[in-house]
Amino acid sequence: MKVCFLGGDLDTKAGWGRLAKEIIDGVSKNGIDTEVINLGNNLSMSFLKMLWLALKIRKKLKNCDIIHCFDVFPWGAVGVLANIGLNKKMVINGVGTWSVLPLYQKKNSWLVSWAYKKADKILSISNFTSNEIKKKVKSGNMEVVTLGVDLEKFKLCPPKKETSGRKKIVLSVGALKFRKGYHVSIPAIAEVKKHYPEIKYRIVGDQSGLKYFNELKKLVKENDLEDNVEFLSGLSDQDLRNLYCECDLFLLLSINEGHSFEGFGLVYLEANACGRPAVGTLGCGAEDAIKDGYSGFLVPQNDIKATSEAVLKTLNDSKLASEMEHNSYLWAKANTWEKTAKKYVDVYEKLIK
Repeated sequence: MKVCFLGGDLDTKAGWGRLAKEIIDGVSKNGIDTEVINLGNNLSMSFLKMLWLALKIRKKLKNCDIIHCFDVFPWGAVGVLANIGLNKKMVINGVGTWSVLPLYQKKNSWLVSWAYKKADKILSISNFTSNEIKKKVKSGNMEVVTLGVDLEKFKLCPPKKETSGRKKIVLSVGALKFRKGYHVSIPAIAEVKKHYPEIKYRIVGDQSGLKYFNELKKLVKENDLEDNVEFLSGLSDQDLRNLYCECDLFLLLSINEGHSFEGFGLVYLEANACGRPAVGTLGCGAEDAIKDGYSGFLVPQNDIKATSEAVLKTLNDSKLASEMEHNSYLWAKANTWEKTAKKYVDVYEKLIK
C-alpha cells in the first residue's frame, strides 16, 4: 500500500508540522509506503493556483492507493481537484482553525465543503474540531483520532520533592498570540503570587507577534510581576524537556477567536509525559488532550479566578500533586504517537479492502 501525503513544509516547531511528521514516520514504521508532496503553506491560495497545483501533481498521485491531506485548506482542496478521474481513496484531516474557518469564507466555502464531501474519511484530531466541521458539513465519514506524544523525546522526569524554600514554577509553551490566552494567565499568576510571592512563571514561545508581546510585557509590569515572569524562545526539545522537569504545573489557556481555536494541544501531552499535570480550557480541543481531574484541570475560557484556583489547588496540596504527576504520565502513556499511527493504518486498510 502506498499513501501520498499532501501538506506544506514539515516544520516541527509548528503544531501541524509535528503532527504531519509523526504520522508519516509512524505509518512508515508500520510498513506503509509513503510519498510526501509539499504544496507550500500559502493559506490565501487562489482557486487558480490550487487548480494548477492539482494538475501538476496528478502524475505522482497515479501511483498512490490513498491520498492523505493534512488539512482541508488548501491541501485537501488541491487533493480533491487532482483526484478527479483518478478515483483514489481520499483522507482529509480536521485539525483546527483552517479546517473550519474557510467554511465561513464566501470565496472558499463551496470548495472546502465539496472537498469534505468527496473525502472517504475525515479524521479529526479532537471531538471539538469534528463538531465544528459538522456544523457546516453533513458527512457520515467523520472519525476522531487524537494525537500522541513521543515518550523517548519527552521522558518522565523525577518526581517533584517538597523542600523548604523551594520556589514554585509554572510553565507555558506556545507562540505569543491572543489565542494562547497569556493575557489571562498572567493576571491569574498575579493572584497566585499572593500565596506564593516568589513564584516563577516561564512563557516559552515564538515572539514575532510584537504587538501582543508588548501588551503582555505591559501586563507583567501592571501586575508587579517583573521578578516572576520570564519570556523564552528558540529552545531545543531537550531544553524544553528540562523546563518541563523544573516546573510544578503546565498552563496554557487557549481562547477561541471566532472560528480560530486550539484543535488539540500537543504541549499538554508533552508536559504529562514528563510527569507534570496541565491546566487548559474548556470549549476547544484541549478537552481531548487533558483528562479533567486526572492529568490536569480544565477551566472556562477567559476566567482568571477559575484559573488561579486550579493552579493553587495543585500547588497547595502535595498529595494531590503527587497523584496527578503519576496520572499524567499514565495518560501520556495511553496516548503515544505509536498508537495514533496504528489507528491511521487501520483506517487505510479498511479503505482499500
